[in-house]
Amino acid sequence: MCTRYHSFSVDNADSSVCHVTIDPSIEGRIGIGRFKTAHRGWLTLTVPPSSGLGSRASHKVVVKRPFHKVYPQGNSIDYRIGRFAPVDELAKLFREANVLYWAKALLGFVYDFINHAIADASDPPPFAIPQVRFVEASLALSYSQGNSKSTLKTGTARTAFLLEEVIEGEDFTKFIHNMDPDPLLD
Repeated sequence: MCTRYHSFSVDNADSSVCHVTIDPSIEGRIGIGRFKTAHRGWLTLTVPPSSGLGSRASHKVVVKRPFHKVYPQGNSIDYRIGRFAPVDELAKLFREANVLYWAKALLGFVYDFINHAIADASDPPPFAIPQVRFVEASLALSYSQGNSKSTLKTGTARTAFLLEEVIEGEDFTKFIHNMDPDPLLD
């Protein structure tokens, strides 16, 4: 087994305590995809970074959570949203965070390569190089505080969320997404 490859992992030294507020109402729902729900939310980190996701109090975020469809018996059209067990939910969101982690790193390598090639070329390229990026994202884990009625041990992760930046007021084109893997070039 090869262990030289790195992946996203939760490192308590890099973790921050935060407060996430989620608007679970129908009005707060941004959408339902093939395997995640998305709701409006706000993120406040106890020690905010100087820039990026969570850099200000009540930072607007999109709160995503995986789900599976639960169909009533005899009905193959209407479904309700079912949630995964915490261990399965964590695995799915860690996988998504890993994909985002590697995609951002690879995109950085692509732009480094392009910039070096342009710097070494005698003429600039005859076309504009598109500037694309991935959304800023983070995992938020909700832990059990432990009370007399809880079946979870204190400190056990009970829910996980993928937090993504809200993109507002920008000229924004979504080129690829999970519901259709074909690039949207038009």
